Amino acid sequence: MSVFSLFRKPVYKCFDDEVDGRKLISRSYKGTRAIDVNRIVGSVGRCRPDHTISVDKYSERYKRIKKALEEMQCLPAIKVYDLDNEYYILDGHHRVEACKEIGMEFLDAEVIEFKYH
Repeated sequence: MSVFSLFRKPVYKCFDDEVDGRKLISRSYKGTRAIDVNRIVGSVGRCRPDHTISVDKYSERYKRIKKALEEMQCLPAIKVYDLDNEYYILDGHHRVEACKEIGMEFLDAEVIEFKYH
């Protein structure tokens, strides 16, 4: 890993781009469960043209979330869409980025599964 890769923003897939032109087969609520943070690959509605998301890691909000996670405090579950066994963040971008930064492997999430042709 190069020194410069440490400062690079993570690249996210955009849910709308991934489903564009595909036909929806089903959408189903799968409940709340622990998900693998490494399978979170994208965002719903917050992607920028460069496929990054806007999370200010210097904000007080981000710092509070990160501290709470480091102290193993309970936070609300994030909300994600499951598409082709990959997760797209609907709600919880700050929590996901903080989890990735501190090296957490799992995070509670409400999961809505989408199946497309």
